[in-house]
Amino acid sequence: MVFFRKKRIEIRIVVFLLAFLMVSQGVTVLADSDRIYPTNKVTLYRGDKIVGVYTKEAPLPEGSIISADGRCAIKLDDLYLVGEDQSVFSINTSGRQRNLFVKEGTVYFKTSAMKRSFSFITPDGPISIQRIRLNAAAGDGSIKGYVTVNKNQSELGVAEGGSMDVFTDNGLMTIQSGNKIILSQADMDIGLPEDEKPAAQQPPEPKPGMSTGKKVAFGAIGVAAIAGIALGLGGGGGGGSDGGGSVSPSTP
Repeated sequence: MVFFRKKRIEIRIVVFLLAFLMVSQGVTVLADSDRIYPTNKVTLYRGDKIVGVYTKEAPLPEGSIISADGRCAIKLDDLYLVGEDQSVFSINTSGRQRNLFVKEGTVYFKTSAMKRSFSFITPDGPISIQRIRLNAAAGDGSIKGYVTVNKNQSELGVAEGGSMDVFTDNGLMTIQSGNKIILSQADMDIGLPEDEKPAAQQPPEPKPGMSTGKKVAFGAIGVAAIAGIALGLGGGGGGGSDGGGSVSPSTP
């Protein structure tokens, strides 16, 4: 009889310890979970259905489409994002792959190390980040940039902190600090005025490696874009694994 009582006590102790460990791990997961910080309001969609509206800090709705009314910040374990007002985007993480879908608007980013494979998905094609090269002389040891989508084109720019090796439909290329790439449809043409007639000529041969449906152009980042990145990410402590500093977009 004593033997059975001891067994019951031991079983209770084991159950208690297991429950304690599960609760502790749950608290740890919640403490380290990805977060979203609206300055005004974000509306969440699943397809065409509204599934939530956030007006203050909350866990990041993984996979939901985020429509920003006012600027909003997102803190991930290795990345800090700021979506501009009226931007529409979504974040999806599956195993070792993370994708940022940008439907329209501008999303700024800051990171010092990618813990997963990462891609920007735009209406004009995907941009896969192959490698980040940090500039050792950069102030906070991170790289800052942005992705913008409008009705005519998509662009990815690196403002400061290093360079990025990226892969697009047209192959591998490097974006240096202060530069950007523009993805657009290859058949985009503003045309000629109606009173002008085009000279008879053979259509140009496509360049090797150039997609017939899309094209990629290089350019320099404008002062306005750099100012936007400084405003959007100046006060963020996200990016990297140190997690220091405030990530609220209301205190840039």
